[in-house]
Amino acid sequence: MSFGIDDVQMLKQKICADWVNELSLDIVEINEKSARFNWRAEGSILRVVIDAENIVSGQATMAIADTASFMTICALNKKLCNCTTIDMHTNFMRPLFEGDIDVQVSAIAMGRKTVTTRTEFTMAGTSKLAATATGIFMYLS
Repeated sequence: MSFGIDDVQMLKQKICADWVNELSLDIVEINEKSARFNWRAEGSILRVVIDAENIVSGQATMAIADTASFMTICALNKKLCNCTTIDMHTNFMRPLFEGDIDVQVSAIAMGRKTVTTRTEFTMAGTSKLAATATGIFMYLS
């Protein structure tokens, strides 16, 4: 059964809330245990910091970690996986700025009832880790 990048992207458009779809998250690659995304951070998710560049709000970063994890779980299972987030831990090491952000999600444990993911955020073109998130998701069916 074929379930590729376009299928996962369309699934997000159909399943996720409108405000989540406005976050400009696009899947660009699916691997055996992971997926890679491009996130264009702009507009209302930016915080204006005096005498500095606009930075991405932490709430938006957490929403992207959750959404990208859901999309990765569906991509790896090659179908819609109804699941719910039961735990999410986010660590912020440095700010993310307006522009393109690379998001890498790895499934670090895929069980029959739960999946644990690790999400890593870096500004496009850099290797410096800005944030990570570890999530646990429970299948609903």
